[in-house]
Amino acid sequence: MPNQYENEANLEAHVLSTGPEIWRQTEGKVTHFVAGLGTCGTITGNGRFLKGKNPGVQVIGVHPEEGHDIPGVRSIKQLELTKLFVPQEYDALVEVSDADAFDMCLRLNREESVIAGPSSAMALVGALKVIEDDPDAVVVVIFPDNAFKYASTFERHFPELRVMHSAESSAAGPSPSEELFDSLVENSRNPHNTCEVDDLRAGLEGDAKPFVLDVRMPEIYERQHVAGAVNIPTEEISSRIGELPADRNQPIVTVCNRGNLSLRGMLVLQSLGFRNVKSLNGGTVAWAEQGLPTGE
Repeated sequence: MPNQYENEANLEAHVLSTGPEIWRQTEGKVTHFVAGLGTCGTITGNGRFLKGKNPGVQVIGVHPEEGHDIPGVRSIKQLELTKLFVPQEYDALVEVSDADAFDMCLRLNREESVIAGPSSAMALVGALKVIEDDPDAVVVVIFPDNAFKYASTFERHFPELRVMHSAESSAAGPSPSEELFDSLVENSRNPHNTCEVDDLRAGLEGDAKPFVLDVRMPEIYERQHVAGAVNIPTEEISSRIGELPADRNQPIVTVCNRGNLSLRGMLVLQSLGFRNVKSLNGGTVAWAEQGLPTGE
């Protein structure tokens, strides 16, 4: 279990490897180091090494806006979750909007043939925002992702790509793997893997309280959620396993809006070895409709 949000080996790896590589390849001439803020191991580790070599190197952290749609990075509020975020060691923090990041992402792919993903583009936009056009500047910007992993995210921001994809998909139909996964989710909708609102309420009032896990995106969770629920989006569960119960037998109830996405979260938890996981039928909507306590 790497526990990348707390494990100092995360940043130490950059002190031992990435930082020396940057120093060597720039022949010690690097003037600025720029990285997106996620776990913050990259910026903190490289920053410590480079400033140890030259205190004048400017270390710049780039973060998305609140409610962002850029995978792998964290807004200022979300950075409270990582112990490797050390802003006093950075020279500047700069915020980049989704629109600017995705526009730059498309430019990098089309104009530069650099197959970078949105978090890489976000870091580059941040660098261009705060670093003056100085011919003597040697700026290193970390590109940690590629575009191939984020096809569905691209579709949300570039409708023309979604139209093309939809036309192709409707002609070809769902792939066998897509059909199999959809079948797996639907087959999980049974009394062994799900619970009702009354079951969760009774559990929370009892001695062996379940761990309630809301698997929606943070901005949706913040609007309304089951009181006391912990928020970890489905796609982040594996990387944030350290925030889950250490006892794999502890009851866990996954929650979403109406009980659809929570089934996927339940399957992810089961695949990680959690043995007592159920999805809440009706989700937060059913919980609130019964007048039960919610957080906002």
